Amino acid sequence: MYLLPLFLLAAGLNILLGAGAWPAVLAGNLQDPDSYMRLLRIEQGIRAGHLLTSVAGDQSGAGVMVEWSRLLDIVLWLMAAPLAPFLGWHKALFAAGVALGPLGVGFLGAALAWAVEPFALRRYLWSAAIAAAVLPGVVTIEVPGVVHYHVLLLAMIALTAGFTARAWRGDSWAGFLAGVSGGFAIWLTPETMPFVLMAYASLMLRWLEAPNAIVLLTTAAGCFDVLVVALFVDPPAGGYLAPEVDRLSCVYAVMALLFLAGAAMLTRLPNRRWRSPAGFAVLAALFGVWVAIFPGVVLGPYGILPPDEAKAFFGVITEQMPVRGRELVVFLFPGACAVAYALWRGLRREDKVAALLTPELLKPRGNGRVVWLYLAACGAVALALGAKFLLFVGFSTAFAAALLPVAISRATADLAEEPQFAGLARVGLLALVLGVPELAASARPAPKAVAATPAHSYPSCKLHDIAPLLAQAAGQVVLAGPEDAPELLYRTQVKTVGSLFHHGVAGYMRDRAAWRVVPGGAVPPEVSATGAAYVLFCPRPGRYLLVADLPKDTLWDALEAGTPPPWLALAGQNADGWMLYKTTR
Repeated sequence: MYLLPLFLLAAGLNILLGAGAWPAVLAGNLQDPDSYMRLLRIEQGIRAGHLLTSVAGDQSGAGVMVEWSRLLDIVLWLMAAPLAPFLGWHKALFAAGVALGPLGVGFLGAALAWAVEPFALRRYLWSAAIAAAVLPGVVTIEVPGVVHYHVLLLAMIALTAGFTARAWRGDSWAGFLAGVSGGFAIWLTPETMPFVLMAYASLMLRWLEAPNAIVLLTTAAGCFDVLVVALFVDPPAGGYLAPEVDRLSCVYAVMALLFLAGAAMLTRLPNRRWRSPAGFAVLAALFGVWVAIFPGVVLGPYGILPPDEAKAFFGVITEQMPVRGRELVVFLFPGACAVAYALWRGLRREDKVAALLTPELLKPRGNGRVVWLYLAACGAVALALGAKFLLFVGFSTAFAAALLPVAISRATADLAEEPQFAGLARVGLLALVLGVPELAASARPAPKAVAATPAHSYPSCKLHDIAPLLAQAAGQVVLAGPEDAPELLYRTQVKTVGSLFHHGVAGYMRDRAAWRVVPGGAVPPEVSATGAAYVLFCPRPGRYLLVADLPKDTLWDALEAGTPPPWLALAGQNADGWMLYKTTR
């Protein structure tokens, strides 16, 4: 029962911290293109009679395969189903999507607290729930109106790690549940796969000290069962044998099969001195075989696209950019503290005080210092991923949130005879992990001296009321920014040229080329190639990323200057600043 208050605490904090975003969300707006695309895909699937892998209307009407597995689609469909008879599917899915944010953060807070409960004093588990809700690394990916799996994947990793920790002492049932939760995590998104495998690899550390082949076998069986069934009900668009690395596919079913085969081999190894290193070598070799069969899994999304297209594509996606400057403290400082703490625990000789922290049943029999050093290595990987991609700052943040109650509990036990110092230590840990990122986030950079320029006001460029303007373009292809395509498809009946999804890179490149062209007296081939009958434009501050590396003579610059080429005729505009041009061929 202790988990329900923690769930409510984290969910409530998420709602409160998002207070500024709620008015826009309740008015019918979501926060990012992925959220609109998610709901649109589910809604199109409901009309088709089954959940889809693709979204119609993008790619100049050809449709685009969106690289997400459909597990979250199933969850949202189940959440919306009770509301659909009263609201209709469109509004019911929107309500379910909005509710997903607070529910996901609540789940994360409870999962993190549960994962470390055997290693911390229960009265301090609330610190994990609070950290999960307030640290910028989570807040930035789960503001109200985000309908995605970014927080859910952290919760599933925490769940997998929690079951793995409980399997450390030879609990086969906990091992099986670790396999099941890890399988669901990979089905949700393969972004979880490295950390699921790290959790499973911790059981191999136990194997080096004590025979736990049955635990490894049940873990592998749970993961294999889930991934095989999941692949059967949710195959990629290319079929069961399509080796997709960015969604559930045969790539991960083969991984689970090799894990299961390796764990079965471990049960057959004789009880000899060389058994431990031999078993480790067997699983390492099978992992190498898997990587050799599917080398693209190491490169992730960068293995999907040619290098030049990958650079053009990922270079305009904010969440794929590295973390720099002050953001390093805002997003990565808590994780760095957690890695430092794990290193300290690993390098420091343990004493009898540790007995106060861990129940007798779950005390590790082996070298606990090795486990702490392994945790530090895992945390370092999470930090490296977060530094390279803003999208992944949540991994190290969740690591920090999980270790916070452990550190507080340890400080309390170490200073049990000096309660005043123990209280100061607890406050200091909370201030360090929770306070420093907030201070860094609120600190304003020093203003730069710039030459005075005439004030220029820009329109809002909101798409909430775009439907009346685009009614005349229904069924036609409209050239717009790729970042706007999902919301245009969600709100109107037009077709778009391209969007920011890996499997739609061809449409994105056509869209990009059209905006980058130098317009002349006739329709350029780059624009003709899009099939666009209309062009939708709204002036925004700053240099548009698609043309930022070019001289200011592109189609985008011409429209921004109010000098459209002769083959574009203004067909309408609205109060939000959007201008619709019709091509005259």
